[in-house]
Amino acid sequence: MNKFFLIPLIAVVLTACVKDNLGDIPAEQKPSDKIHNWSESAAKGRLMVRLAEGVEEIDAKGIALDIEPLFPTSTGSAKLDRWHLVHFDKSLDLRTVAEAIAQDGGVERVEYDIKIKRIVSEAEPMPTMRPEPTRSVELPFDDPELPYQWHYYNDGSLSDYANYPEQCLVGADINLLNAWKYTAGDNRVIVAVMDGGIMTDHPDLEANMWVNEAEKNGLEGIDDDGNGYVDDINGYNFVSDSGAITADDHGTHVAGTIGAVNNNGYAVCGIAGGTGNNDGVKIMSIQIFEGEESCYQHQIARGFQYAADNGAILINNSWGYDPASYTSDNEFEQWDSVLKNAIDYFQSNACLDGVMEGGVAIFAAGNEIYPQPCYPGAYHEYVCVTAMSSNYTAAYYTNYGPGCNVVAPGGDANYGTLFCISSTSIDLTWGYEYMQGTSMATPHVTGCAALALSYALKQGYTLTPDYLRTLIQTSVHDINTYQTGTKRCYDYTQGSYYNMDLAPYAKKLGSGYIDAHLLLMQMDSTPCLYFKTGVAALLSLDEYFGGGSVDLTYQGCEVSDEVRDALGMQGRPRIENGMLSIQCNNPGSGRIKVKAIIGGDIVGGGDVMGGMVVEREFELVVRGAKAENGGWL
Repeated sequence: MNKFFLIPLIAVVLTACVKDNLGDIPAEQKPSDKIHNWSESAAKGRLMVRLAEGVEEIDAKGIALDIEPLFPTSTGSAKLDRWHLVHFDKSLDLRTVAEAIAQDGGVERVEYDIKIKRIVSEAEPMPTMRPEPTRSVELPFDDPELPYQWHYYNDGSLSDYANYPEQCLVGADINLLNAWKYTAGDNRVIVAVMDGGIMTDHPDLEANMWVNEAEKNGLEGIDDDGNGYVDDINGYNFVSDSGAITADDHGTHVAGTIGAVNNNGYAVCGIAGGTGNNDGVKIMSIQIFEGEESCYQHQIARGFQYAADNGAILINNSWGYDPASYTSDNEFEQWDSVLKNAIDYFQSNACLDGVMEGGVAIFAAGNEIYPQPCYPGAYHEYVCVTAMSSNYTAAYYTNYGPGCNVVAPGGDANYGTLFCISSTSIDLTWGYEYMQGTSMATPHVTGCAALALSYALKQGYTLTPDYLRTLIQTSVHDINTYQTGTKRCYDYTQGSYYNMDLAPYAKKLGSGYIDAHLLLMQMDSTPCLYFKTGVAALLSLDEYFGGGSVDLTYQGCEVSDEVRDALGMQGRPRIENGMLSIQCNNPGSGRIKVKAIIGGDIVGGGDVMGGMVVEREFELVVRGAKAENGGWL
């Protein structure tokens, strides 16, 4: 049985450690309320300290301290610029030093520097023998793996209907092909990937990697652009504190889903990877894992500041604390202030000129099958992503519950290797491989957000981070109706199958599964009308022309011959008694315009007393299955 990545990044349980350690301290030696995050995994000889405004020194009762700003350059943030790293002899007891520092009136907070740990996981490249997919639509790009990326456009053709008809159901995807008709990316959009390092010279990623031109064209070993980081050409390696990004399979896979180069005849497609004309979004590598080594909190905080200050507008996070670490937003705010301050800095200070001021942080919910997602993603101001399988059901590994915002395809090995997520790999024998996890679902949401920003650039729209988060969570279809009964799953620890009850996941996976095309249509304020291929449909226009639509005089429907041919329309759409009558035989999407006279049976003007012509434009979406819209119309 192949093994796959689950959530590859996890930290120790902080809350439990705090309580256990404090319980062992005699009453007279308890630390001040200023001290937070006691943990056995905290760095020795170092603490994170926030000083009061104007304070530069610390009196630690004779303990020799070396103090440096936590962030290498000024952030302009009153909170972040007051954080410092305080170094001291590693042989000294952390708690003793923390208590001594906390006694100084100029100290506001003391936090232990917790190390983020990684779960050891494996992934295997796809074998050479695979069934040929029979696609029901013409694919827009020539990348050979695109027909197998069911998570972009699922027409059910990969299912083994004879033996396993439930494997892969029509419409269980992000409806990407229809979105690509409007945009496939924009190279002015920079997306940071906080993960293992990205293979920056990967043939399917190199052209879409963010490049710091000042460092690329500068002197080696010199901070040419003065941002506090040396030789940071494609991002920064916060593990080794260097500009040398080391290739990691997981980080590379995530980056490929967001921005692998499209239409280059190689490997996979990226959601916002462009059209092959150097128009894909740019990917910045924020490396926090390298082999078995991982970052401490202060390094991750620096990563968020780096991403914001160097042009990233979105940041993808496939890491998180153990889901039992925090049980409320208040606990996260109280015990993890430095990291929260840094994430908030990104969300307030990232910028895409002319489009959006402030960034959006997107997190994986986690893979512990736990009824609560991991923090920081669970925090109510960050987007938290759960995972679904190729048949709309909750992926067997996904966390769920309060704090989860939206669902995306994450793959499910229970249905076979093909039904995991195909994206870029550091193994260039293939150039791609299959993985599964909420780590794989998250870049689908980040990629959709990158498309939204690309479309905003194209259309001249301006957004706010709050509005983009709203678009993400409302450009969805219902997921709850599929969470009934059971699904057969394999328990890797027990080596046996079991029936997974789906009912607990209903209403706990987020608002629904994301639809990239619907997201763009919401930005246009264009209602989407959903139809099933080959079925004659009647749709009431009451919702769009008011409750009296049946009594209006309609001038007809305008639709181009190109759209009619593409959708295989049987005749022309008609309006009868306020109902739109239409039949489309081919999957796809396209615009129609409906005109009605309001205020009379004829149009007024000149010598004629009559009504006003009101036009409504609609996007027809035709699929093999009719997706019920769970978001805005």
